[in-house]
Amino acid sequence: MTVAAWTDDIYAQGSFGTSVFDVESNVSKPYSVAGPWSDAATPPGSTLVFNAAAMSPTVSFYAPIAIRTKTNSTSGTVTLPAPTLTGSSPLTGAMQYRAVRSDTCSVAAFTAGAVYVVGNATTYSPLATGQNTGVTNTLAAATSTAAGVPTQFCLEVRLPSGAANTLQGQTAVATWQFTSVSNE
Repeated sequence: MTVAAWTDDIYAQGSFGTSVFDVESNVSKPYSVAGPWSDAATPPGSTLVFNAAAMSPTVSFYAPIAIRTKTNSTSGTVTLPAPTLTGSSPLTGAMQYRAVRSDTCSVAAFTAGAVYVVGNATTYSPLATGQNTGVTNTLAAATSTAAGVPTQFCLEVRLPSGAANTLQGQTAVATWQFTSVSNE
């Protein structure tokens, strides 16, 4: 005896794609949301405008940097690790800095109520120090037609009171690698 059966197949297909996470920075001084914006993905990156070629003890120098997600990018966070230091080791060992999230970059940004990323209102950190524990710097998601809202930072560098006379005429370079991570 022969048994016959009918068959009928059903197929289902799924499509997959990945999100995009891409950031850019702006170091214009004074800061301008118009830019220029740069990928700056390899060292030394963009040049922060400290204008600190003639430092003296307790005289502060300021440089802004803004970071944002590029068009079509998902949201994320950005961290400020300790910089890579080159040049005069005694000078880099003596230098101090602080960093805040601020849309202005001058002494006025470093108030008691500021969001300190490095240091605090009364204390400077050694230049070889990274971001304070517990600080989260968010990066807003972009849209298909516009970049995300920038997260702005102001960095302040100085030599402390009583810096050694042997530091005169020395030079150094700090390269900060802002590390960005997507939320998705």
